[in-house]
Amino acid sequence: MQAIAARMDFDQAVAIFNAAFNPNNRPDVDVVHMFRITQADIRLEQPILATSTQITFPVLSNIQNQAQQFNTEIRLPLQDSFVPTSIGMFLALPSSTADTTFQLYPYANPFIFPNAVNYRSIYNGTLKIMINNDQLLKNWMIQRHWKANQTQQTAAAGAGSPVDQIDGMEDGFVPMQPFVLLQGSQDLQITVNMPVAPAAVDANARMIMIFRGLQAQNSTVVN
Repeated sequence: MQAIAARMDFDQAVAIFNAAFNPNNRPDVDVVHMFRITQADIRLEQPILATSTQITFPVLSNIQNQAQQFNTEIRLPLQDSFVPTSIGMFLALPSSTADTTFQLYPYANPFIFPNAVNYRSIYNGTLKIMINNDQLLKNWMIQRHWKANQTQQTAAAGAGSPVDQIDGMEDGFVPMQPFVLLQGSQDLQITVNMPVAPAAVDANARMIMIFRGLQAQNSTVVN
């Protein structure tokens, strides 16, 4: 991302925070310093199941719908607020629930995922975001995030086959406009909906969603 684009994202996010926390636009209220607004990421991970057409991503740090929150996740603290400026979608194949050495893939690499063809169900699906039962993102196509670069792995990694060309700054990410405000005090529902469930999946396969944006610390009152 160019510096000028990052600055524009910051200014728009600050305007959203200001509208939320300084609705009367008081000149003596500086939300940037009051809430220590900084660039940050939210990283949400869920298992891919062959029995479900929907993947639900818990956002808040106190919500768990599985045996554990994966140790590579970064969820939103209840007392913070977050404005996403871009969304990334990835596939991953950890060796276990505790693995931290796995790579994120912006497409289904057939030499990593034995059931690669079945993950097309995900990329033919859509992302939806509902906040307090208000649908703010509808039918965002996951296909936007498919990125198979010119250099691809063609066999087991080694001298005869390079690994995938992946740019961690850009590949798999799509700018999000208009912005939304995610708050720790809200009812946040983020789902990926597929037309059919994958016919088969690989053990430990995950879908990973990353929000890049601006985080306002200690900005939300949690009862």
